[in-house]
Amino acid sequence: MKARNVLVAAVIIAILSIPTLPNDAADTTPPVIKSVKASPNPATQGEFVTIECIVTDNVAVNVVKAFIKYPDNSTANMTMAKSSNGKYRIKQFFDVVGVYTYYIWANDTSGNANKTANKTFIVEEDDYPPQTTCSLSGEKGENNWYLGDVKVSLYSYDKGTGVKCIYYMLDDSPWLEYHTLFNVIGEGIHDLYYYAEDNAGNKENINHIQIKIDGTAPTTQCQLSGYKGNDGWYITNVTITLTASDATSGINKTYYKLNNQSWQEYTQSFKITEDGVYTLYYYSVDNAGNEEDEKTKTIKVDKAMPTATIIKPREGYLYIEDREIMSTVFGNTIIIGKITIVVDASNHESGVNRVEFYIDNVLQNTIMEEPYTWEWNYLSIGTHLIKVVAYDNAGNYASDEMVVKIFNI
Repeated sequence: MKARNVLVAAVIIAILSIPTLPNDAADTTPPVIKSVKASPNPATQGEFVTIECIVTDNVAVNVVKAFIKYPDNSTANMTMAKSSNGKYRIKQFFDVVGVYTYYIWANDTSGNANKTANKTFIVEEDDYPPQTTCSLSGEKGENNWYLGDVKVSLYSYDKGTGVKCIYYMLDDSPWLEYHTLFNVIGEGIHDLYYYAEDNAGNKENINHIQIKIDGTAPTTQCQLSGYKGNDGWYITNVTITLTASDATSGINKTYYKLNNQSWQEYTQSFKITEDGVYTLYYYSVDNAGNEEDEKTKTIKVDKAMPTATIIKPREGYLYIEDREIMSTVFGNTIIIGKITIVVDASNHESGVNRVEFYIDNVLQNTIMEEPYTWEWNYLSIGTHLIKVVAYDNAGNYASDEMVVKIFNI
């Protein structure tokens, strides 16, 4: 118990022995101001200038101010705010040209104050013109072409006094003041001119761009050259020429194929030299990327002659009342009474159209379909010429003939 009392007494004595400072020996240290800077320096007339510094204090900073003397001897004092990086700063617009003098003043919560030496920054006359950019939006094609209306947006920046106005001219229209985006419509190549002026009267050089619009597909014409027979058939080689046109952006390429062949680029006229029925497919693409709907054309070629052969009567045989009796001694064809003339006619492509029967070059009958036969049964005596002519549907023809001796009374 006695020992504990001794310990308590020692603690009390130690506490009472701590010296105390008088009130006038509290905080007398002023804030420290460093890293004072104005930027940009020099600045351009109308441009924002940032003045910043670092202020520290052993207790706490109270107020930081910038005292500024203008080139025209007017003054201003501005309270500086503490930013997130710990620096104190102001950002101010200065439009008077010349040398600015400034210093930083700061005090702490104890009332201690400090200030820096005078510093300067310069504001130069704004002789820099604005700079304007143009943005285009719309459905883009190929080769810098647009496929429809184009929206135009103009934006201008001026580092000095600021942009006063933007002006533009489209094609042959008068100069207009730009306020909001506008549309360029109509196919063709449009000329857009634009520039900006700042508040100091500086004018930008006139800018020029072309806005190209083409939303219409090209058209392709197909021309066939050759000798045309009947019913749309060609009876010679056929030369194919494709001619494409596009009024705005021009033709880029033309493509074609025959039947189920692969597509290929058209560069010059080409020929069809083989008989047959062909389907030609073709289309063109313009320089804007517009693609024409696929077109087709049927091309029918039949250059081959049909065949025409008299198979009855047979040359060198005797016929009595339409019946073949026997071959003759001297190879003559002899007919007694009536005779049915039979013709074998064919065509592998367009088909047989008709067969004509002639006696002594006088037309006697025309047969339009198989069997190709005609009965010769009228008064006839002596030597006569049987002639048959077969026509195909393309207009080609072939003939056969035979000299006979006939006795029909």
